[in-house]
Amino acid sequence: MAHIETVDGVTVLVDEWHIEDVHQAAGDMDITITDEDAEDILSEVANSHDCNIGINWELFYYHLEDYRKEDDA
Repeated sequence: MAHIETVDGVTVLVDEWHIEDVHQAAGDMDITITDEDAEDILSEVANSHDCNIGINWELFYYHLEDYRKEDDA
């Protein structure tokens, strides 16, 4: 997922996560979500992660668990 790119003439490390990754994590948890749900979860992860830890699968599982709780309510 992580790779080096040149953006505007500057070399940067890019760590890409896609809605397909969210769907994969949801599948691991036997949760069915829509693309819209996956986009929402991806946005939540992007806006709430700890930069000292980074973005990882456990973070997706955490947000998917919250999604499951909301869906059950």
